[in-house]
Amino acid sequence: MIINASIQVIPLIATAGAFPMVDRAIELIQKSGLKYTVGAFETLIEGEYEKVQALLRAVEDFCYGQKEVQFLVYSKLHLCGGMDIYEESKTAKFR
Repeated sequence: MIINASIQVIPLIATAGAFPMVDRAIELIQKSGLKYTVGAFETLIEGEYEKVQALLRAVEDFCYGQKEVQFLVYSKLHLCGGMDIYEESKTAKFR
């Protein structure tokens, strides 16, 4: 089934130094092959449940692997085992 997820990565370091770390996390999402939309505060991801879960784990693992920086990582999932959930169906009326 197709699900939606969002992820927000917040490095707990000085603002100027935060952007490269966030960019590196977004690169993982870009390379995943999943549909995504980068927003000002979080990135929306759409895809098969297992693939989205694996990507969220990869971003978390990236953050965990940065020994000198602490991160807050927030993720949200919209899922239903009986139907696909598409971002477009939730936002089309606003575009």
